[in-house]
Amino acid sequence: MTQTRAHAAAPVLHDTAVPGGECPEVASLVAPYLRIIGSALPPVEAERFFVQALDAHEEERRRAGALQLGFSAYLSDGLGESWGGSLAHTSAWEAMQAIRQLVRRAP
Repeated sequence: MTQTRAHAAAPVLHDTAVPGGECPEVASLVAPYLRIIGSALPPVEAERFFVQALDAHEEERRRAGALQLGFSAYLSDGLGESWGGSLAHTSAWEAMQAIRQLVRRAP
């Protein structure tokens, strides 16, 4: 995958990190972080990470309005104690935190 310096709102064509080829501005901004995760982790581990992140997001939404620990805690719990011991894990974690901030601030 290659990234161009085109306008951030431009469609990300033929990009496997962004499904569908055309996307709103936030998807174009998130794509580089998805690539970081995809390149930092082996494919099976990246898939597990994305599944756990989606589960954590759903748990946070399910508990909206009630006391809760939040996305990061749910993701950490889902990944287990073996997560976080490498630079690749740290890179993927920080990229996911950036994705969350972009998505939460999107209109």
